[in-house]
Parts: sequence; structure tokens; C-alpha cells
Amino acid sequence: MNISIRPLLPALALGAAGLAQLHSAHAGCGVTPPTLHPNAWKQSTQAPATLQFAYYRPAEEQGRLVLTDDDGWHYEAPIVGMWRFKLVTPGPNGTPVVVDDGYAQWHSDGTEIQNSGLHAPMTSNFCLGVWKQAGDNTYKLNHFPLAWDPNGLNPANAIRLTETVHLTDENHMTGTYTLKVYPWTTTDSLQVSGPPVATVTGTLTAVRITVDSTVPGAP
Repeated sequence: MNISIRPLLPALALGAAGLAQLHSAHAGCGVTPPTLHPNAWKQSTQAPATLQFAYYRPAEEQGRLVLTDDDGWHYEAPIVGMWRFKLVTPGPNGTPVVVDDGYAQWHSDGTEIQNSGLHAPMTSNFCLGVWKQAGDNTYKLNHFPLAWDPNGLNPANAIRLTETVHLTDENHMTGTYTLKVYPWTTTDSLQVSGPPVATVTGTLTAVRITVDSTVPGAP
């Protein structure tokens, strides 16, 4: 980032002029500048200054300065926020079939939460995931829904949903997904055994939700 020093020039000039006048006054009064004591040359015992990565991110109303360290997140990724998503898969006649449709939030700490619009709450319509950046505006998600029976009494299936998504711009996302369904070993355990009993693949799209967003289709 290039920073112009032009606005600082008047202050620097006044500071230099003040120093010159002070030096002239000392010389005219015969005052000798103080001699540096030997301990002034000793190495400082204070901790050395350290540099920390930071960047300035402009926002609609107010910018933010984000600080990080080598072991943390280097910045707030553009994927962070709330999204209206849709998962589709090719149907028997080629017509896309909606597998899921709902809202998801991608958090800056690498976690994600999803509210499915095609599953009743008693069958478990909230699920959780983790994500990481895989490239330029590209992200991978590892997501785990827990499906329950239609009465909401017993676990029905374990599901793993993986996604690779790409931001086409600030407010739109596209990608691919793979959804694998596993049977539980028992109804009182989250343990599964063996390969998935069903695998669904397809594409996804998503639109960012903002404070001005409305319900899709609303005037």
C-alpha cells in the first residue's frame, strides 16, 4: 500500500523550523547541549518490537482493521457471511431435482451451520460443518447432517456432505457437492459401519444474504 506523505510536509517543515530556532537560541545564550551519558549507549532491555500482519477491510459504513498471527486466520475470508443455497442433482429425465434448499452461515473461525428448508425440524433440519480455503476464492466444506425418522424418535441415517465452492463475485457462489448416506449400527449410537448405502452428486448455487435481502419471490 502506497501512503502519501504530502499531508505531513507542513508539519515536518514546522517541526524542522522549531528545532532550528531552538538550536539557535541555545547557541546564542552560550548553552552547551547536554553530553550523552555512557548508559545511553547500552542495549535496551525492553522486548524488541514485533510486526503483526494486518489489513484494512472497507465496509459499507465503517472499515475494520483485522489483526492476525502466524497460527491464526490471516484475514476474514470473503466466504464469511450468510447465504441462501440450493443443491440440485440431475433427475431421470435430465430435469434438475432439488436435494436441499435453505440458509447457511460460514463463520470466520472455520465453522459452518446450515438450516435445511426441505427437512422437518423433528427429522433434524440443522447441521454443522467445517471449512477451509483451497485456492483463490475457492473453499472446501466438510458437513455432517444427522437424519432422524419421520417421528423424530430415532436416528435414521448418518450423512456426510462435502462441497467445493467458488465465489464468482462478492455475492454469488457456485460449486459441486457429494452427499453420502450411511445407516446407523444401532438406534442409540452415532457409529456406522461399512460403505454408504446411497451417494448423490450434483451442483450448488448460493446468493449472499444482506440486511436488505428479502424472501425470494417477495415484491
